[in-house]
Amino acid sequence: MTDTSIAAAHPAAFSPAASTKGIQVDLPPVFCPMPLRCHPDVSLLERRGIEWMDRHGFCRTPDQRNRVTGTKTAHFFAYLCPDADAELLQAAVDWGYLMFVFDDRHCDEESDADDAFIFLDLAVRIVRTLEAPDAGVLDPRHPFTAPVTDLAHRIHRTSSPTHVRRLVESHRSWFSGVAWDQAARTRGWPTISDYLFTRMLYVASFTTLTWFQLSEHSEMPDRQINAPAVHALTEMAGTVAAIDDDLYSYGKELWFTRRRDDPEAVFPGNLVNLLRTTHDCTLDQALRETVVMRDRIVDRFIDVRDRLLPHAGAPLQRYLSNLTCLIPGNFAWGLAADRYTNPDGRHPGAVTTRGSITDIPSATGSPGIPSIAWWWHDLPLPPC
Repeated sequence: MTDTSIAAAHPAAFSPAASTKGIQVDLPPVFCPMPLRCHPDVSLLERRGIEWMDRHGFCRTPDQRNRVTGTKTAHFFAYLCPDADAELLQAAVDWGYLMFVFDDRHCDEESDADDAFIFLDLAVRIVRTLEAPDAGVLDPRHPFTAPVTDLAHRIHRTSSPTHVRRLVESHRSWFSGVAWDQAARTRGWPTISDYLFTRMLYVASFTTLTWFQLSEHSEMPDRQINAPAVHALTEMAGTVAAIDDDLYSYGKELWFTRRRDDPEAVFPGNLVNLLRTTHDCTLDQALRETVVMRDRIVDRFIDVRDRLLPHAGAPLQRYLSNLTCLIPGNFAWGLAADRYTNPDGRHPGAVTTRGSITDIPSATGSPGIPSIAWWWHDLPLPPC
């Protein structure tokens, strides 16, 4: 068994000991036999992305600029799409920088969950603008209007109608998931089955994976990307990314929880705490159970992917490559991003999360969860 720290990729993410005033989370090793790859133009993607955010007024103060740069969004997409056309990938990078600001203001734990209309009204207007850039449905004074409109015009110039449609539908999926999550926070704990299939919606996994496609010159036909085996791989990769988000963001959420009116409250929007509550176990046990679940999914992902690859044409091969890169790339990025080590942008080093990878899964086979059980069914190969 190999237990390899990924500190070599991001040395700053791993300190030997956490600050006595901060929070330290030590994660069990996660199964990740895929190599971490990076786009060679990551520095250019980062510079252009930050300049774009600056032009649209999101870096006016040092705190705002640090908040934007600290997301390391260019690295996120550079890890996920290491072979993409840099010009096409830039739109995805710019979208990522902007959507992290959007997420902080309207989607995360600090947003006002009681005022759902503010979020939904903005969400439907963003979707319509992506669909029809000149629709004029966004308030000209709103800070998101100019950048969203710019992105919409860019994707309509460079992408096929099929890709645009997929991007629009993926945003509808994401925003419906966020709306569900905001409403669900007041209704108690979901089941693990409900949590997993809704989590892949409001973590924006389908939207992110659609940007994969827009960064490629080739277009996969619907009959391939919608084939059960390919769709299962899409869901598996997105769910692993969501679970890893729950792991590397646990310290951030704990930091915010301790600063609220009820510091002993347990936040439900995280698989680790859902398992703690459902199984009445310790944090260490819940972390191990969370890793066991994601390892089972990674093992199944590799099995299905390897059955598809010998029969896949070039567009599908690139898509499967990007899905594969998502698993190590998202994990490495999340451990390093200031978004999770400096929760509010004003407390550098407040959270330290230490993680490592292994080439042997902690468990294999279906976890027996109804909403995702079909991933372990007999999945026919997609048409050529």
